[in-house]
Amino acid sequence: MEANNTKQHIVWHDDAIIKQLISYAVGCMLGRYRLDKPGLHIAHPNPTDEEIAPYEYKGEQWAIDDDGIIPLMPNDCGFSDNASARFADFIRVALGNEEHVANLNYVEKCLGKTLEQYFVKDFWKDHKKMYQNRPIYWLFSSKKGAFQVIAYMHRMNAYTAERVRSKYLLPYIEHLEAEIDKLDARRAELSTKETKQLQALQKQLDECREYHERLQVVAEQAISFDLDDGVVVNYAKFGDILQKIK
Repeated sequence: MEANNTKQHIVWHDDAIIKQLISYAVGCMLGRYRLDKPGLHIAHPNPTDEEIAPYEYKGEQWAIDDDGIIPLMPNDCGFSDNASARFADFIRVALGNEEHVANLNYVEKCLGKTLEQYFVKDFWKDHKKMYQNRPIYWLFSSKKGAFQVIAYMHRMNAYTAERVRSKYLLPYIEHLEAEIDKLDARRAELSTKETKQLQALQKQLDECREYHERLQVVAEQAISFDLDDGVVVNYAKFGDILQKIK
């Protein structure tokens, strides 16, 4: 018998590995996983204060998101728990300070785009694909994504939609209004670039206000659900305030 001289190579897909790391990091942000323990952490409704309490990892403190809701927004959105900012902190806590900038640069190199671009445009699509159209992070999104946050299904309750409205959407509308007012005050001296920026902000504001009208109706219904009914049945209860899963 002749020896088979065909060389076997492991094909390493950097982008796929990095996307799995990001998925795990978001799980750690929302409490699905813990840095200091294997397996699932919170995969049930109504976690205790102890389960969502901050904890130490390698001498650094890591905080689980207090409400199980994380914005997938541009870096200048004004939210401290925005996904790209929290991921940068995750890399610091998990891998240390020494190579922090180099590690973040490597992640972006593997993705072929910035973390901000990835979280705003691609993260949830990849998550939905990974979970075969049965996502565990549900995307509350305006029509064109000017506003978008994810909520961890296992930590949602009848007040989640109202929390998205009051804690995230309304402050973001105020943020856009303030940015528009700043530019508007200088309207006569705006550059072409700033004029386009003003027009873009106005479109985003109109989109967010329209979304608020729809979200408010759903929030007032205080929808609760039984996890045993499955993603498709429960997701449908929220109508068009969630990004479609098919």
